[in-house]
Amino acid sequence: MKIKRAILLILPISAFVLQLLPYGAVLNFANPEGEPFRRTYSYFSLVPVGYASFGPMLTGVLTCILLTLLLVWLFNKNAVLYRVAWSACACSLAASVTPVFYGIRYISVIGVMISVLLSVQLVMMSLIYRSTKKD
Repeated sequence: MKIKRAILLILPISAFVLQLLPYGAVLNFANPEGEPFRRTYSYFSLVPVGYASFGPMLTGVLTCILLTLLLVWLFNKNAVLYRVAWSACACSLAASVTPVFYGIRYISVIGVMISVLLSVQLVMMSLIYRSTKKD
């Protein structure tokens, strides 16, 4: 059971570290002299928000909320708190895939890795919740 708890924290911490890197959020700019250029930013940067790309910032904030809820849940073991953490994880995953709506050019490898980590986290939380319901 301690391994499951460790995984519950390792996955969102890994996603959080990737969100801190300046390679996750992508913006594409037009260049009047030639080819358009691409810039990448951290998920916590306000530059993408200024260009109406809210998904990365929302993903970062919801991942921080998820980590906080999971840390409190480790000491409290409240089922309602766990369901709220699951909801935060689901919303964070939904926000992490929103750059797809702008097009494939707005996706980075780091962004895909963050989405994969959050989806694995969501599945793990669902499996752990089901196993505790049966006990």
